[in-house]
Amino acid sequence: MARERDERYTQLGVGMIILIVVTVVVVGLLGGWRYIPGVVGEWIGIVMGVATTPFILETTFFLLGLTIVLFLNSYRRHREGDEFVYLDQIEGPDVPADLPEQARWASYRTAPLAGEDPTLLDQAEGAMAIGDHAEAARFIQEMAPGDLENPATLRVRLELARAAGRHELVREIAARLAAAGESI
Repeated sequence: MARERDERYTQLGVGMIILIVVTVVVVGLLGGWRYIPGVVGEWIGIVMGVATTPFILETTFFLLGLTIVLFLNSYRRHREGDEFVYLDQIEGPDVPADLPEQARWASYRTAPLAGEDPTLLDQAEGAMAIGDHAEAARFIQEMAPGDLENPATLRVRLELARAAGRHELVREIAARLAAAGESI
C-alpha cells in the first residue's frame, strides 16, 4: 500500500535546514571573520560585532526570521498560484431543508460564468431532454399564446405529443410546422 506524503514532515525538514544553515553561517562568521582578508573581513567583523550585542541580537534574528518567512511565502505563492477563490453559496427560503451542507456551497479558482434566466422554451427543452414530460408541459402551458406558434416551440410540443402517444396532436403539430416551412 502506498503511503501518502505527509506535508508536516516536509515543513519540519525545511525548517530544520533553515535553522542549520543560519547556525552554520552565524557561527562560521563569528569564528572565521578574522581569516577573511582585507576590507571584507574587517566589515564582516564589525557587522557581526554590532549584530551580536544585546537587544540588537534579538532584533537581528527577528528580522532574519521575518525575511525568511516572507521569502518562503512568496516562493509558495509563486509555485501554487493565488489563493483567491470565488465562493458560491445557496441561501434563501427556497433551499430544501434536506440539502446537505456540502451541497450548499462551491468554490472556484476562476470566476464562474454569469448566471442567466432561461426562457420558458429553454426550460421546456431541458425538461424534455431529461424526460420530465410533466414539467415540460407545465412550461409550455405558461407560454404566451403567440409563443406557442414559434417553430422551436412547435418542435418541443411535437416531441411532447410523441412521448405522450397523442398521434392526432402529432399530425396537427407536424402540419403546422410544414405550413411554416420547417422540416420535421
